[in-house]
Amino acid sequence: MVFAGKTRKICIATPEYPPDQWGGLARTVFRVARHARDLGLDVHVAHLTVGTDPFVLLDENRESRMDDGIHVHRLAVAREEIPLNQRDLWECPHNLTLLMMYQSLEKLYRSERFDLLHSFFLYPVGYVTGLLARRMRVPSVLTVVGNDVKKYIFSPEKAAVCRSGLENADRIVALSRDLGEMADALTPIADKCRIIYNSVDTPEERWVPRARGNGPFRIGCAGIFKYAKGLPYLFKAVAELNRVHKVVVQLVGHVRPSERKAYEEALVKTGIGQVVQLLEPLQHPDVPKWLRSLDAFVLPSVSEGCPNILMEALASGVPSVATRTGANEELIEDHVSGLLVPWGDSASLAAALAELVENPGLGESLGTEGRGKMADFSVRRERQAWETLYRELVDS
Repeated sequence: MVFAGKTRKICIATPEYPPDQWGGLARTVFRVARHARDLGLDVHVAHLTVGTDPFVLLDENRESRMDDGIHVHRLAVAREEIPLNQRDLWECPHNLTLLMMYQSLEKLYRSERFDLLHSFFLYPVGYVTGLLARRMRVPSVLTVVGNDVKKYIFSPEKAAVCRSGLENADRIVALSRDLGEMADALTPIADKCRIIYNSVDTPEERWVPRARGNGPFRIGCAGIFKYAKGLPYLFKAVAELNRVHKVVVQLVGHVRPSERKAYEEALVKTGIGQVVQLLEPLQHPDVPKWLRSLDAFVLPSVSEGCPNILMEALASGVPSVATRTGANEELIEDHVSGLLVPWGDSASLAAALAELVENPGLGESLGTEGRGKMADFSVRRERQAWETLYRELVDS
């Protein structure tokens, strides 16, 4: 497929990309890069990483490779550390890091001359990419995914930077309606915002309910466990549920070091440490098998984008409970294809899980409907949405 009579070259800038990361953001970028490639675009991925070295040379910080028809450039920048008592009035703690990100992207742009710049994550990658695009008069897209626009705009020192990133982009893509609404609350972007949901493949093998009495009710959750994922509400809910029913909770992923203390205190406070298992992250091909081993999947987030792991649970036919945030209300019809509860409400979460424990037929029905619902979020649909957006910018 040819855009405007010739092959067009795009650069996708991101802070996460496989195989270094396999979280939701990395997987979304990975999938979108392949959509762009399959549309006939010459795709380059600028994977911006922050190392521990105090200084990195710009003529040494790029590692490039071809990955399945996509040019992947790993751009490593230095982590600036200026102690507060040594910081001059005009200095901020990340000046050098952000400057090197910008300069690394600029050097890549000058060598490749991209027709379109596409960034993921508002701060800092969306900000520096937007500056470069505006300066070079190149059309740009910024995709907000969840923990960026719902977190960094509440940092007073970052709000203006976030606003700049949103204003400099020619198009904003949000992975859910409420992300677009949050971005628009910071600065008016509604006219240039598009909603493009993630997609999921429906696996051939589907979830089959286990015979009751074969061990405790198994509840699963997966991800990078941070404030946004709402684990304390799940722990409170499980503590309530555990008074009546035998349950076990499997958490697949890891707890951010900065939140480890809060995680451990929540376990102590709720007294459920004996029923919670924190398991190592799985390789992505192993996730469907783990999902099928559960009795229910739960996503207790207080903030979300369009969660890949929830889509995979639904596509596998696993009865799922999620909070009303991000795209969850588009992915699930309450009591039809899953259960929805208010975010930040452990009592409602406990009641929803109790429904599944006490009514096996409900779980089986929700699993069947949830699996069918995911047909609306096909890879083909997502690719068509990206093609339409790209054509708006590079065919004009």
